[in-house]
Amino acid sequence: MRVLLLGPFEVRDDEDRPLRIAGVKVRALLARLAMEPGRVVPADVLADAIWDGRPPDNGANALQALVSRVRRAVGTARVEGLAPGYRLVIDPIDVDVVRFERLAAAGREAADLAALREAEALWRGPALTELLELRFAADAAVRLDELRLDAAEYRLGLEVAAGNDVLDEVRALAEAHPLTERIQGLLIRALYAGGRQADALAAFERTRDRLGDELGIDPSPELSELHLSILRQESAPPRRRTNLRAQVTSFVGREDDVAELTARLAAARLITIVGPGGAGKTRLAVEVGARVSGGVWLVELAAVRDPEQVATAVLTTIGVREVGLLEPSAGDPVDRLAEYLAQQHVLLVLDNCEHLVDAVAELVDRLLGACPELRVLATSRESLAVDGEHIHQIGPLPWPDDAAAAESFPAVRLFVERARAVRPDFALDAGTALAVVEICRRLDGLPLAIELAAARLRALSVGQIAAKLDDRFTLLGRGSRTAQARHRTLRAVIEWSWAPLSESERELAMWLAVFPAGPTLDAVDDLELLSGLVDKSLVERGGERYRMLETIRSYALERLAESGREAAVRGRQAQYLLRLAESAEVELRSAAQLDTLARLDAERDNIAAALRFAVDTAAVGLGIRLIAAMFWYWTLRGIHTERLHWMRAVLELPGEVPDELRALRGVLDGLSRYEGGAIEDGLRAVAAGLEIVSSSGELPSGPARTVLLVAPAFLEGRSLSTSWSGLVGWERGMALLLGCTSIDQLVDAKKEFESMGERFGLSTTLQSIADDQLRRGDLPQAITSLTRAAAAFEELGSSGDAAAVCAESATALARLGELDRAEAALARAGQHVAAAGEPGTATYVRLARAEYLLRRGERKAALRELDRAETGLANNAFGTRIRARSVAFRALIAILDDDPGQARRMLDTMTKKLIGRDGSVTAASGAQPDDLAMFAQLYAVLAIGDGNPTTAAHLVGAAAAMLGAEDRRGYDNLVAPADRAREALGTEAFDTAFASRAGLPPTAAIEFLLAQATT
Repeated sequence: MRVLLLGPFEVRDDEDRPLRIAGVKVRALLARLAMEPGRVVPADVLADAIWDGRPPDNGANALQALVSRVRRAVGTARVEGLAPGYRLVIDPIDVDVVRFERLAAAGREAADLAALREAEALWRGPALTELLELRFAADAAVRLDELRLDAAEYRLGLEVAAGNDVLDEVRALAEAHPLTERIQGLLIRALYAGGRQADALAAFERTRDRLGDELGIDPSPELSELHLSILRQESAPPRRRTNLRAQVTSFVGREDDVAELTARLAAARLITIVGPGGAGKTRLAVEVGARVSGGVWLVELAAVRDPEQVATAVLTTIGVREVGLLEPSAGDPVDRLAEYLAQQHVLLVLDNCEHLVDAVAELVDRLLGACPELRVLATSRESLAVDGEHIHQIGPLPWPDDAAAAESFPAVRLFVERARAVRPDFALDAGTALAVVEICRRLDGLPLAIELAAARLRALSVGQIAAKLDDRFTLLGRGSRTAQARHRTLRAVIEWSWAPLSESERELAMWLAVFPAGPTLDAVDDLELLSGLVDKSLVERGGERYRMLETIRSYALERLAESGREAAVRGRQAQYLLRLAESAEVELRSAAQLDTLARLDAERDNIAAALRFAVDTAAVGLGIRLIAAMFWYWTLRGIHTERLHWMRAVLELPGEVPDELRALRGVLDGLSRYEGGAIEDGLRAVAAGLEIVSSSGELPSGPARTVLLVAPAFLEGRSLSTSWSGLVGWERGMALLLGCTSIDQLVDAKKEFESMGERFGLSTTLQSIADDQLRRGDLPQAITSLTRAAAAFEELGSSGDAAAVCAESATALARLGELDRAEAALARAGQHVAAAGEPGTATYVRLARAEYLLRRGERKAALRELDRAETGLANNAFGTRIRARSVAFRALIAILDDDPGQARRMLDTMTKKLIGRDGSVTAASGAQPDDLAMFAQLYAVLAIGDGNPTTAAHLVGAAAAMLGAEDRRGYDNLVAPADRAREALGTEAFDTAFASRAGLPPTAAIEFLLAQATT
């Protein structure tokens, strides 16, 4: 059943059919109950609402009669009579008022446009329109209207910030609220964002005059500062999230295609631009992407060769990690991608899909089904054949039949513009027009061919170029206009550029072609030859890399295959990249970490090509060394699927490996098995691999040392670490961190990482130190440690980890009472959550926000935050533990609300879930000593309330036994069970009772906790 109050009063049954609710008072009763769904509303409150403060003398009987009428309309079971009143049995989200409030709150907190749009869509007119003569309804309507305005204002602010065109909406809102400065400021921003600076300044002047004339006040400092920033052009219009790069050449010839595609994308969710290679599909897609609203991500698939890596390529492009640092496993990357894009207004431009058409089609089909706001623009030589796909076929640029008005034709305009780039004095006149028209005609109007032809004007005249077409390129005739013919035409253009090259230039071109991401200058021996290829437009320089157009690169690879030297060249490339990766692996653990990560980001596709060569040629030793060299990079970047893919591909290769790689191969095999679900097999294989090293007495050299040292951290709670001798610097720090048994070891590890300037080890160690400081009650020092850890994670670009650390810092600040600083830390955590797109991290931040709200005294808001934190935990590996923490906070709120019975019921239920009947912590629960200690402290509070301070002291002692030290984290300082028990018993009696349980083994302490839930 649904109750709709945001508009005309309406009730719908379980099949979404309207129910007839006769009588204003009956509707008023149902509306008042629906405002507190699932909660008991006292009878006197209901009577006051229905009879507007003047209930009849027989008020109880009259109310009962109305309840009976409501039950007849909606079902007897829907309205329960419970002391001291009545309760509407309904899921809160089935009341549109509640759903609106939750969506609006969530949208504001997470800057979630989709949630805010959904919230506004619930309104069907003014709230409670049929009941406004009653005071409760009128008051609620005023409050809801304010929330609606607030949500609309916030949503429009996000729309403007995202670069979406909502000027008409903002203008209407501003006209309705001419004296509300925030809304007038929003209008000014919207005008400025739309490039209308003069109109924005005029809007400020109108607002200033209106405020002065009608209210006698000046604009606020915020509005005045906005005005000045626009005058100074300091406040640039907002930029949307996109990786589209500014184009360095003009766009010629497909303006109509751009307009059509931009318009079609307003309704069509999938459009594939189909055409031959060199027709300009990519450039057209980029131009369209630059004109649509919302986020736009260009995913270049040309370098991707494995179909199963398509989703990973998209994740990498949009900057979303597949898995957190040192997490042992991850799910399907397509699910991860769908989860991130589910509520985002985004256009994905998938470029060069033809060689992966099946994989791209499957990916697109799944994403469109899971992400309602997603649109896809693909480029391919063939369609994706997905339901709902719109095909946009592009052919050649038009060219004239003769020289008359030649410059008005797109193919000619393109040639002239590109010609002037290399020959600024070039002019289309009576002496050149016929030759240019002939070139465009013979090249079938294909943009790439025309651009390559124009580039030859460095050395030839247009007449010479046109004349050479007959001599050199017999395949450039008009011929068939099928896709295959167009492909031959493009090949001919490339052959025309290839034929004049010297043998040395061809050798270099084929060498460059084996680098999908392009090499840097370090990979090139002859700079003069490289400069010649750049001059001939066969190679272009982009930043520090030298790249070919993909069609030219494909042609060069064909020539390489025909030469019979492909294996030798690819082998040389693989060895070059192995040396690069192995040297970079050392730098990943040094102060040069950030620069090295950026370099490996750029080399990633090239190294994948080297790994593909190792697999294709069964070079197992090469493959294992490459995996070892890339292992820590993949870990730091959270690239899980790619790591597992190459590990499995290499480990499946036949053949023996050198003795120095046997241990490494065994450990990698164990990790692969473990992460594939074969837990015990994986553990045995890792243990066997480490045993090989133990028997030799020392770790091997090179990147294999890193893998062998950190491998146990991937085994989720299993410690297979061995005490290796001779470890220094980062290696010693990591060994101390992973095998830590004391705070002194953590302090030593921190010193090692600080001396190396390495951020990951330092930030992770600081987290562990902060955890110890929190347990000892040293919250100020813990905050200092967490602040440093967050800064290091931010430098690494690990947004998810930074968010978690900021949330932990916010929690500690809130417990100290520094609420303003806690709020700032939560805001910082929220920014990182938005960048990370990791639901698990978002949940952790929500738990921190719930405690912050509790400390502010906003208990209802804290409960709403806990509701959001528990949303979507069904498939979360840490779901039970998160629910345990949520239950602890809910129980604490119930205690503060003087409802100990409710608190006990919640604690009992969750305790039995976490602890088996035999007193053991169930493996599936994921419970940790920290969680169980929280439950013990809360049970202690209940014991004090029951008049049993000795039991309370026992429970506080049991909590200390579980943690190994007295629990001083401060989460319980609102109820202070230890202090209250000590006050009731006296210090000596309390200490005796506390010590009797604090000295128990952890298992015995857990059994004692379980007994509290079963009595």
